Amino acid sequence: MSTPNTYSELLDFINQRMSHIYQPLMIRSLVEAGGSATLRQLAYSFLSQDESQLAYYEDWIKAMPLKVLRKHGIVKKDGQLITLNVEKLSFQQKTEIKMACEKELQSFI
Repeated sequence: MSTPNTYSELLDFINQRMSHIYQPLMIRSLVEAGGSATLRQLAYSFLSQDESQLAYYEDWIKAMPLKVLRKHGIVKKDGQLITLNVEKLSFQQKTEIKMACEKELQSFI
């Protein structure tokens, strides 16, 4: 089996030899990333297309962080829309909040 190395060979492979949803998803993700991506980047692409995983995280978010953050008045919920319950933030304030969150995230990794 030859490796597709031209546009037309790759297009032919996509049009005639796809045997699973993950093959075109991976090729599309690589094209969108400029031809190369890390395994982590590809995993994010796959996750965004996996409806069962999206539904799982929607349920988990409702049960865990959303419930706790609503209790503390940090976020509010209106239907499916979740909003940070804070005054309008400046660019600098947003940067500081993101940096503080990133610092906390790193402590869990």
